[in-house]
Order: sequence, then structure tokens, then C-alpha cells
Amino acid sequence: MVRFKHRYVLAELIFGKDLLIYNITQRVVYAAVRDIIEQLHGRYGIGLITPGLSVKYINEYTRMVMVRCRRENLKLLTSAIPFIKHLPDGKGGQLPCFLRTLHVGGSIRACQKWLVQHNRQVLPTLLLRCTSKEEKSRMRKSIFNSTLVKEEPWNEGKDDT
Repeated sequence: MVRFKHRYVLAELIFGKDLLIYNITQRVVYAAVRDIIEQLHGRYGIGLITPGLSVKYINEYTRMVMVRCRRENLKLLTSAIPFIKHLPDGKGGQLPCFLRTLHVGGSIRACQKWLVQHNRQVLPTLLLRCTSKEEKSRMRKSIFNSTLVKEEPWNEGKDDT
């Protein structure tokens, strides 16, 4: 059996109007990435990238997106991401935006570690953008959900009774 190695590209969605929160789903980002790869690389590019392409994570508050692809197709993906200029908004219109690649990792865990460090640096500016306490609490919860959660240590000799 063959093991496929993957790479994870962590990118930031940048919109023209910085204060609004857009409801962007994983399907929308996936479709935009596939469309731009088809425009740039044609059917050959779609044939190469489709088997391993998926959007693993998206956060509407911090606007972070994690896209997975096979290791041998990383250059194909990273060459196409900067050319995304808009995303469908679900109402038949287009949201002008672009994706800025921030980090490329070999595992989800490596990307999460990098994201924790990035969020620590960006959190004060994100909280200044919020207008209400409810929005601040949603922002904090969203950032907390994107970080690693420490697991309880397992003790071999301990009974659960």
C-alpha cells in the first residue's frame, strides 16, 4: 500500500472591507481553488490536483484557511493561490478578495502550532476591531477553537472505577 504525503497551506483571506464578517464555507474556497487551477493549468492541472485537494479548516473571524494537497503538487497549488481575486457570496454575486499564503507545513499539527504563534501576535489588533462584547467573545472562542487542546495524560495503572 502506498502512503501519500501531504502538505498543508495556511493562507489568509483578505477582503476589501476589513470590518465585515463574511460567511465563507469550505466548499466555496475549494471551488475557487479548483476554478483558478483550471484557468491557469487547464485539465492537466485539475487532473493532478483533484485527488489530494481539500480545505481542512476555515475561520470566518480570523479569516484563516488551511488547504491540503499532495506533496508533489504543492508548487501547482501555491502558484495558483495568489490569482484568486474573488469568491462567490452565495447570493449570485462575487466578494472581491485574495488569499495571502502565510505558512506551508507537513502536518496539520505543525500548521496549528504556527497558527497559535500567529494568533498571539495578531489577537490585540483583532480585538480592537470588535465593536461589542459579544463579538469579542465570539472572536476569542473562534481563536481558541483553532488552537491545540491539551489532552489529559493517560496513566497506565489508574482505574476508571
